[in-house]
Amino acid sequence: MKKDTNKYLAIGIPLGLCFGAGVGIIIGIIINKSNFIFGIPLGAGLGMIIGIIVGSILDSNNKKIK
Repeated sequence: MKKDTNKYLAIGIPLGLCFGAGVGIIIGIIINKSNFIFGIPLGAGLGMIIGIIVGSILDSNNKKIK
C-alpha cells in the first residue's frame, strides 16, 4: 500500500470546511439574519484555507522529523 505523505493535509481540508461552515452559520445567525445564506460559503472557504495552511505546516514538520 502506498504511504500517504500528505496525511494531515487530507484531514485538514474536510475538517476546515465543516468547522468553517459551522462557524459561518453561527456568525450569520448572530450578526445578520437577512443575509444568512452568505455566511455558510464564506465560512467554509475560510475554513478550507485554514485547513490547507495547517495541514501543509504539519506535513512539512512531519517530513523534517523523518
